[in-house]
Amino acid sequence: MNPLRLGTDLVYIPRIERLISQYGDRFLNKIFTSEEIEYALKRVRHAFHLASAFSVKEAFFKAVGGYSPFSWKEVVLKREPSSGAPFLELRGKALEIFKALSGNKIVVSLSHERDYVIGIVLIY
Repeated sequence: MNPLRLGTDLVYIPRIERLISQYGDRFLNKIFTSEEIEYALKRVRHAFHLASAFSVKEAFFKAVGGYSPFSWKEVVLKREPSSGAPFLELRGKALEIFKALSGNKIVVSLSHERDYVIGIVLIY
């Protein structure tokens, strides 16, 4: 039986706003896929959506034990078209690590309150 792996990350949304303001596309393109950027920029509170993606990327990193030979863009936050429920799409080395852990499923949970968003990733 595989052990449960849990990662969580709390993000201060104004910090993401500051990084976008300070570094612009350089920050966005280093951390997020074009899909994540496009999704967020279609929303009124784009920094909120980018902070959500950032939090689950960090939570995944923590869930796999902080072992990080993968790129930020290999962990992609997506949403179910019908319900909007969040899920992760893994690519490249992130996918290889998940398979090496014998993970069968990833559960993603997001929540927010005012200036904060929390991402939780459970691998089992």
